[in-house]
Amino acid sequence: MIDKKLSNLELLERDIWLSFCHYYDCDLVDLSIKTENSLYPVHVEKIIKRMQQNDFSVNEERISFAEMMGSDLNIPFKPSQLAELLTQLNALRVKVNDLPTKIFQRQYSDILIAYVQMLGGVEFIQNRTLAKSAKSIIAVKVRYDKHLYPRREIIYRILRDQVARRGKWKNLNQAVNFILNDLLKAFEVYDIQWLKEELAEKQKMLWSLEQEWQSAKQAYADSSSVRRKPASITKKIEKLQMELKSINQILKSKYPSREMEKFGYKMPYSGGYIAETIIHELRTQPEILQEILLKGNC
Repeated sequence: MIDKKLSNLELLERDIWLSFCHYYDCDLVDLSIKTENSLYPVHVEKIIKRMQQNDFSVNEERISFAEMMGSDLNIPFKPSQLAELLTQLNALRVKVNDLPTKIFQRQYSDILIAYVQMLGGVEFIQNRTLAKSAKSIIAVKVRYDKHLYPRREIIYRILRDQVARRGKWKNLNQAVNFILNDLLKAFEVYDIQWLKEELAEKQKMLWSLEQEWQSAKQAYADSSSVRRKPASITKKIEKLQMELKSINQILKSKYPSREMEKFGYKMPYSGGYIAETIIHELRTQPEILQEILLKGNC
């Protein structure tokens, strides 16, 4: 698992160097960074410091090409912006042995998404494997973020309720572990409600598709063409039927929240290392820390 994490970090790091050297002048020593990762850390550190100061000229080849095409050269980022990503990657590499997989993946995903946004789109990533990974991560993030805010508010509400009842805690570990059982119950209420809404929505979609399929079947029957089922509609119907079957199975299970994970429904603050993930999240929220921790422990 550690090897996979390091491989992901190196792949992203290499692509960042490639993007940097695509737009800015790199000497031969600099180029070895992006292909071999063979430079001593001290040398890399010096280059990153130059990047932080935007101390690099624009690549002459890019300028010449833009002039030849009769357009302005549009560079989507400054060296200092990529330097920040490289610094974050290095910090993550240092912690790779200590971080739970879920927290590592979240931090890695944040850096990768920031890189995509900096470039202006997934299509500008040079490595195909990395681009494919970025597409998947972004798609998951869109679905994930939909639930992030409401579930985060559940955490804050329960913490505040307990502070009102029993007072503040000495540290975050104490706070999170104290509310964990109540939190899991509240999350399950949220999950069940969402599943029921999802079930109702997909049932409507299925009914609509079945009506569309009946109309299309009739159209084929009335025409002189070969009679066959509209394949695209049939596939959509089959996919929806499978999804509905999965949701019904989850809702009937003893522990719906746990069962969701098995069927690929990923919710924020779920699965393994819930407490660790929440503690990591709360450390970035100084206002909440002041509300729930004793003075001097924030």
